[in-house]
Amino acid sequence: MVFDFALLPPEVNSARMYTGAGSGSLRTAAASWQLLAAELHSAASMYRSVVTDLTTMQWTGPSSMSMAAAVIPYVDWLTVTAEQARHTAAQATAAATAFEQAFAMTVPPPVIAANRAQLLALIATNFFGQNTAAIATTEAQY
Repeated sequence: MVFDFALLPPEVNSARMYTGAGSGSLRTAAASWQLLAAELHSAASMYRSVVTDLTTMQWTGPSSMSMAAAVIPYVDWLTVTAEQARHTAAQATAAATAFEQAFAMTVPPPVIAANRAQLLALIATNFFGQNTAAIATTEAQY
C-alpha cells in the first residue's frame, strides 16, 4: 500500500496523525523484540558453553560428539532467531521514529480549523475585494 499524503487535504492528514495510536505501541514492541533478542543470544551462548565444556572436559567420546551434533543446529537456530529479533526491534524503532518526525511536522487540527474559520470570515466580508490578499495568504498557509 502506497500513501500519498499530498493528495489529501491537511485536515484529513492532521486528524489521522492526531487521533491514531501514536508511536508508543511501536516503542513497546521494539523493546520487547530487543529483550527477546537478548534472551535468545544468552540462551545460545549458554548452550554453546555447556556443550563445549561437556565435550572437551567432562564427557568425551562418540556419544558426546553425537550429542553435540544434535544440539548445534538448535544453537544455530537460537543465534539466527536472535539476530532476526534484533533486526525486527531496529525496524520497529525506525518506524516509531519516522512517525514521531511526521507527527512533529503535522499541523495540529485546531490550527487548521482556525485557518479555515479565518478564510470563511475573510470571504464573507470580501464585498469589494479588500480581503483578496488576506484570502490568498490564508489559503497559502493552508
